[in-house]
Amino acid sequence: MQRLSIFFLFSMFFLQAFCATDSLSVVVAEEEYNAGYAAFKSEDYKKAVKLWKKAADKGNPNAQCNLGACYSKGLGVSKSDKKAFKWFKESALQGNDVAQCNVGLCYMNGNGVKQNLFTAVEWFIQSANQGNLIALTKLGDCYKEGDGIETDYREAVNCYADAACGGYAVAQNELADCFYSGIGVEQNLTEAFYWYGQAAAQGYVPSMRSIAICYENGEGTVQDKSKAVEFYIKAAGAGDVESQYYLADCYYTGSGVEQDYRMAFQWYTKAAKQEHSDALYMLAGCYYAGTGTKQNYKAAALYYGKAAKLGNLDAICQLAGCYYFGDGVYPDIDKSVELYDMAAEQGHAESQYYLAECYYNGYGVDQSYSIALAYYTLAAEQEYPAALNAVGWYTLHGLEVEQDSCTAVNLFTAAADMGHDEAQFNLGSCYYSGVCVEQDYLTAARWFIRAGEQGNVTAQHNLGVMYYKGQGVDRNYEESVKWYTKAANADYALAQYDLGVCYYYGMGVDVDKKEAVKWWKLAAEQGCEEAIKALKEMN
Repeated sequence: MQRLSIFFLFSMFFLQAFCATDSLSVVVAEEEYNAGYAAFKSEDYKKAVKLWKKAADKGNPNAQCNLGACYSKGLGVSKSDKKAFKWFKESALQGNDVAQCNVGLCYMNGNGVKQNLFTAVEWFIQSANQGNLIALTKLGDCYKEGDGIETDYREAVNCYADAACGGYAVAQNELADCFYSGIGVEQNLTEAFYWYGQAAAQGYVPSMRSIAICYENGEGTVQDKSKAVEFYIKAAGAGDVESQYYLADCYYTGSGVEQDYRMAFQWYTKAAKQEHSDALYMLAGCYYAGTGTKQNYKAAALYYGKAAKLGNLDAICQLAGCYYFGDGVYPDIDKSVELYDMAAEQGHAESQYYLAECYYNGYGVDQSYSIALAYYTLAAEQEYPAALNAVGWYTLHGLEVEQDSCTAVNLFTAAADMGHDEAQFNLGSCYYSGVCVEQDYLTAARWFIRAGEQGNVTAQHNLGVMYYKGQGVDRNYEESVKWYTKAANADYALAQYDLGVCYYYGMGVDVDKKEAVKWWKLAAEQGCEEAIKALKEMN
């Protein structure tokens, strides 16, 4: 909900009748008030205060209200919440609805008087009963939040509706929020879109952003992502930080606008300057990957750090990675573990996984398979794919847990369906060997292909073998060479050896013993016994 900002209103209307007994004094006060108003319009605040003080001392309620506003804002006079409240109260007691609303705000926020939500509500009611739309909206807020009055969503909607029909943009936005979320009224996205539109037409920035979201998601209107971008641009240009961030996302992904990483970078930067944590995180990512700007690991680490200070768990995790690899900062494995632990304890799945990796490998901590399993499990419970695969591996091999091949297959399947390449390879291996499933070379090949297409070198090598032997697929030496080559180029020793065999015997390629020797030497340098033996036999 867009809460009404704390502000005080100036009473700029002329009184139609006066209650003062001295008519001459009333006339003089009115003249002083009008002269003060003219001075205020000319931004001569000191003169305005001087004139309004004279009129206020004579009992002019409008001057009293405006004098209170000057004290509250420090215009033409030293800021004083107590003096502001004093003058608001004097004006309010004479029935000035603007002053009554301001007195309510003072009690609501404890400005110049001890905070009292119940008294605030009483003043809002008095002001609202005179038709003050702002007081009516604030009263709706009180009903909605249970501030000073029992929570009543329906009554909140009634207040918002009355003020919205009176043309008050903030109330229109609040009413739209209620229809959007189904608070105090049956959810109605079409009605929400209508009221957001009414407020946006008056230039109310939060409603411009909400209209953009409706267009982007097709909520209450026909989906139109380009229209969404138009409204994001309007709101972002007005300084709305959320719209700046969403607009950057649109440019980054090409949603509703031509993909433009440079524009995305610019808008992330604008939002980051307002300390938007997600924008800081994305800006860091742009620097890290060189997306829309020149790659700069130091800048990436800097902005990850800023987002991390705002509590962004993704940023804490990435900053930990920077310390782990020394990207933009001096390598510090202890700092890395500390950051992973910080985010992991707050339930961040990726950090839980990497903290588990540290314990599994003994990086920055004493090696502990049991603690590693505990963190893998926490991340797996959040369906983090790599963690599901890791727990599956533990379970398959009975490491720190009872061996259970079928549970392992289920975990591999869950992670594989999410696109995790190592899980796809592990699942393919289970089908290849018939682990808790019926041996099925075809299904194994399908999973190896999915993993291999993501660059999993072990899966690529296995596919080379399966195409070579015709296991689950038609024998095809050319396809075999293709997959061997992918894995060999990634320095996978067995693939380098097998690719050498293909070149040596002309299987799927022309015979080329020099090429065979080249690949066998590369494999031999990694200690591949088959390659070492092949080279000896050639000699």
